[in-house]
Amino acid sequence: MIPEKPATKMNKNQDKTSGLYKIAAKIIKKVKTGSSYKTQLYQAQYPNKLTLNAVLMNVFKWEKVIDVLVEKSNILEKENNMDRDLVYVFITEMMWSKFGLKGNAKNILAIKKYKNEFLKLMKENDLEKLIGSKHTKVLKPRFFRVNTLMTTIEEILEKLSKLKFNKLESPKSYAEFLELIKSDKFKAKNVFVQDVHIKELLVFNSKVKFYELEEYNNGSLIVQDKASCLAAYLLNPEPNSTVLDMCAAPGMKTSHLAAIMQNKGKLYAVDRCRNRFNIMQKMLERYMVQNVETYNMDALTFPYYDDVKYILLDPSCSGSGIVDRVWDGSSEQNQNFQTRLKKLANVHAQLLNHALKCYPKLERLVYSTCSENHEENEAVVDEALSVNGKFKLLDCTKIVKGWTNKGVPGFDCSEMCLNAVPSDDCTNGFFIAVFVRRDLEEKEVVKEEKNVEDTVVKEEENIVDEEENIADNEEEKLIENTKIINKKNKKANKSIVINTDCNVVSKSKNKKQKNIEDNVVVKEEQNIADNEEEKLIENTKIINKKNKKANKSIVINTDRNVESKSNIKKQKNIESTPKVISKNAKRRERRLKLEQSIGKNNQNTTKVKKPKKTKKLKTEEI
Repeated sequence: MIPEKPATKMNKNQDKTSGLYKIAAKIIKKVKTGSSYKTQLYQAQYPNKLTLNAVLMNVFKWEKVIDVLVEKSNILEKENNMDRDLVYVFITEMMWSKFGLKGNAKNILAIKKYKNEFLKLMKENDLEKLIGSKHTKVLKPRFFRVNTLMTTIEEILEKLSKLKFNKLESPKSYAEFLELIKSDKFKAKNVFVQDVHIKELLVFNSKVKFYELEEYNNGSLIVQDKASCLAAYLLNPEPNSTVLDMCAAPGMKTSHLAAIMQNKGKLYAVDRCRNRFNIMQKMLERYMVQNVETYNMDALTFPYYDDVKYILLDPSCSGSGIVDRVWDGSSEQNQNFQTRLKKLANVHAQLLNHALKCYPKLERLVYSTCSENHEENEAVVDEALSVNGKFKLLDCTKIVKGWTNKGVPGFDCSEMCLNAVPSDDCTNGFFIAVFVRRDLEEKEVVKEEKNVEDTVVKEEENIVDEEENIADNEEEKLIENTKIINKKNKKANKSIVINTDCNVVSKSKNKKQKNIEDNVVVKEEQNIADNEEEKLIENTKIINKKNKKANKSIVINTDRNVESKSNIKKQKNIESTPKVISKNAKRRERRLKLEQSIGKNNQNTTKVKKPKKTKKLKTEEI
């Protein structure tokens, strides 16, 4: 029977699906033998890397369950012509993929017959508890780095707003940031937040369909885990400087370095692996990196020594920190894992010592791995420090504010290093150490102390300016108060003169009583004047204290000479000595005028006409 045309189309789709499964099985086989998962994924001849990666991640998730199903069902013995890795892919797709196992090929149809048996085995053996026994399940958010070589943060935020994405308020501390991205609030659709440390890093929840974003597809947004971004962030090369990325492929950190450098200066990107090198070249071109020179060679033989100021060393490692790593720690891989780990650690130490010794102008080096093994991390750093006395470590957690996870205890370098822990920091596992030249650090400390000193001086100057403004305001208030007091004292003086004239002998019968009342009025008016003067003196003292802080003072001389009929005393002299030299000649002139005004006022208020003595009226009686 001749098949219909639709069936033919279906066969083509089935062939395409079957091709996906075969490629996935091939990658699994290579990763088991020690190849890099990322390298194999990038090199795979399959256009949709996202779909391929999703299939592989699902196989990894259910690996231990599949081990039991394969063993108890004896499927490999019954279907003896099937490839083991391909069977793992088929079982995963059939049991846990939302699309199911597609295709009508003989091997696919053979696997489909076991579905009911697998379901029964899972229920009887409670196999789901095996999920994630190696790693605690971590739902990492999606980190997108804004490619500032192609766009700006503001432009991206504006475009995301038009696409109905809701930007949450950025927390002020790292602890608050972690609390936010772990909260239910962050699970809402189309929400994101700006990273608290790396401002060009935007954080979305894990469900965002980033492959639908135009900005992702054109290279304006780059998917890059925060832990990976911290390496370039901590190196922080200056624009127009010279930087070496010793193990650069596939180029994510290289492109980040170029963005920090604003495409200015020299950026050498070196990698020995030809396939990874080719991927890096395409990636750097796509991300519009223009200040880079790429070299397909071993970093140990790279000849450009003299002008390198910054080095990033992120060598190929075991990758044990990658949360979604395929077949990490599987039984087959463990047979040679310790041997491989030892070899990796030796290569890392060789590269690090070479970098610290062979670059005379090197100022800062960042050593990083995506490994959780101390053999590749703290042990390598301690060894390098022991033979390279010209360098020391910076405390990474002081630069990355609020970060709490440091190196594994028991090593000299532990307290100075940074560890990213998936369950705590919502990133992949990562290790970073920052080396700086000792003499350079001393210069930087002196420079920093000078900056602190300059800041303190500037703050003091601001305080002085502020106090000067306060003093000016107080002076204006004092001038106003002086005018008011002058007016009151003029009235008081008139009253005193008028009342004291009433002591002249009168023809009135109540002359004695009249003189007593008049002198009481004199005393009351005089008391009012005294009180006003005391307030004036008190205000002057307050202003002098404030001006003393601002290195100024108002010179006010108050000479008080009071004579009265009721209380004739010796003159009382109240003097205030000038304490501060004014900075401004105009201000000094204004203050002197104020002084003269106040002094003149004091003289006016104390000039009281002496009442004529009478024989009948005595001072004691008053």
